[in-house]
Amino acid sequence: MALKGVTAPRTAFFGSNARMKVAAVARPTVNRQVVKSQAFFGFGSGGNKSTTVAAAPQYYICVDCGYIYDRGDFKKAPDSYKCPVCKSAKSRFKVYKGAVKGKPSNTGAALQQRFKARQW
Repeated sequence: MALKGVTAPRTAFFGSNARMKVAAVARPTVNRQVVKSQAFFGFGSGGNKSTTVAAAPQYYICVDCGYIYDRGDFKKAPDSYKCPVCKSAKSRFKVYKGAVKGKPSNTGAALQQRFKARQW
């Protein structure tokens, strides 16, 4: 039970060495080397752009009807994206493993042919 307005002396609880001086610890100086980020992340090649090869576009196919998504990066499409042919969800698209020359054809005959081949 604490009394209002009455404080106990610090030495009663903490002992007589309540205000010990803490010595500052000096850290040794270390020479650190700079780590090049290109080894880890593949960028910062120092201007040598001739080694970079453009990746072929990766197409995604609807496993329900054979429609190929050809409007750019499929991963950047919204999660609410639906197949324009059969209205399947984005989760029903898989990476297309077949050969595509130029822009893929999404006509009725091409959709049926890809769907029968099941190249995903």
